[in-house]
Amino acid sequence: MLQGASIVCLASIDWSFNWQIPQEVALTFVEGGNRVLFVENTGVRCAAPRDAPRLWSRFRNWWRARGGLTRLASGTDVFSPLLLPFPYSRAAVFINARVLVRAVRTWVGDGGGPLIIITFLPTPLARAVIGALSPALVVYYCLDRLAESSPGARKVVHSERRLLAEADLVLVTSGILYETAVEVTSRVELLASGVRVEQFERARRSRAEAHEAFAALSQPVVGYIGSLRGATDLALMVRAAELAPDLQFVLAGPRFVDVAPLAAQPNVRLLDAIPHEDVMQYMVRFDAGILPYLINQFTAGIMPMKLKEYLAAGLPVVATPLPEVRRFAEQHPGLVRFAGDPAEFVAALRAALSDSAPEVLARRVAVARQYDWSCQMARMNELIEQALARSFP
Repeated sequence: MLQGASIVCLASIDWSFNWQIPQEVALTFVEGGNRVLFVENTGVRCAAPRDAPRLWSRFRNWWRARGGLTRLASGTDVFSPLLLPFPYSRAAVFINARVLVRAVRTWVGDGGGPLIIITFLPTPLARAVIGALSPALVVYYCLDRLAESSPGARKVVHSERRLLAEADLVLVTSGILYETAVEVTSRVELLASGVRVEQFERARRSRAEAHEAFAALSQPVVGYIGSLRGATDLALMVRAAELAPDLQFVLAGPRFVDVAPLAAQPNVRLLDAIPHEDVMQYMVRFDAGILPYLINQFTAGIMPMKLKEYLAAGLPVVATPLPEVRRFAEQHPGLVRFAGDPAEFVAALRAALSDSAPEVLARRVAVARQYDWSCQMARMNELIEQALARSFP
């Protein structure tokens, strides 16, 4: 098991945002006896007016840390850099790289052990930082088709192809991402997102306890935890709520799109983002979990972490026909129902809600256990050690 390394995570997300793979990777390597610097999201597109809340949050984090690092109780060091929000401007990349490189070098100090950079961003800035620091190992962990995430991010495709060729190890979360990466490099491995099953098992044991978020809600409860954004099929959800007034829809997470039509439905409850440590306490009180994504070029590469979390909570799952979720369902038949329009979605929900036999619940949890983070991170650790051995035979 890798120990004593200095690991820099160039994250595609801020630490306090929805808990996703970057935070899990950072925490796991800290728990394994390594130093970890988590550099918060530096962006794949120019800032827009809608980013004002996130930029203000970044400024507050930077100010609280007095321009430096914040040491979390977990032992992870978090850096919230203030940078010029122009990811494809050569001048901005030059200036931003100097800021990041200076901060990382100060953090590394005389820490000893190999310097490893795990970047979740394939931007010109990430490549500039990597080039200046000359780490012992570069890992590109590709989670999404970032070039398809917005028009402003399309330029990232050029630097991403260069990073794919340069990285010592490329990890991807879906088959479609693998097919793209293997066109450029042979040093690519599929490493899907995982779930901490034990935490969900503890939450299931305490499910009977009252929870204020579910007060006054009748059963059954259809739940979703995650951000509501451009990739979410809100129109489908609005119509499904209209078609099924007897079902209660609870959606928790940050909102980046207009949710007024959804909030107007009497059987829909919208909750703000909840801390990661509370996610499982909410999920185990659902009766079904949903993955209501639009189908487009961006979502074609998505493999939602929520899928395994729903299964670990023992829930039936209803999803729009995301390619990667369909691939998962082919490997594990009977765990996910698919629907492409509101009427089908409601019918699938009703069928799912009736599927509550103990042996079915046990199978959901058993499949989730195959993707426990302990297994996924052990595999990542093994791949990194192999890559280090190739670099320093």
